[in-house]
Amino acid sequence: MEATASGGDRPVGQAAPLTDPAHLGRIRAMLVLGGVPWDQLDDGVQQVRLKLLEDQARPDRTAIREPLAWLTTVASRVAADWQRERSKDAGLRARLAARWLRDPPHAQPDDRALALAVADALGALSPAQRQVLALRYYADLTVLDIAELLGIPPGTVKSRLHHALGALRTRLHDTEVI
Repeated sequence: MEATASGGDRPVGQAAPLTDPAHLGRIRAMLVLGGVPWDQLDDGVQQVRLKLLEDQARPDRTAIREPLAWLTTVASRVAADWQRERSKDAGLRARLAARWLRDPPHAQPDDRALALAVADALGALSPAQRQVLALRYYADLTVLDIAELLGIPPGTVKSRLHHALGALRTRLHDTEVI
């Protein structure tokens, strides 16, 4: 029987899967090969770490026999998720552009300043909040359509919309736009 480090499943002297430089290098390589941009690699590594922690927190879990293989698989799935999200955003941009070409907005003299203030306020929101606001108010999708498109429950969409609108309202109020 092997001794373990601090009562864990790891033999003494064996590095934790996400602190071993070889493992980190493999994870980064899988993320890059999966199309994750260099500036988002640290976020990808954090997502892999989160998946590892979630797996270790499961009460019914069994020890990971091949940590490097497991981490490589998870990293490739994180990269695939990143690509899927990127393609959703590209589709949204295309739909918005097509809609504006059919029916361009009619500008008023004060609209430019308001548009810049709203764009600045939107930029301060989290990506998830911006995403649901854009889908709801720019793409004119229903809560159910957004939930289906993003693969999340309708209640989550409603919650994100509520918090995003509150944050947007606060930001515009603080900058004295409204």
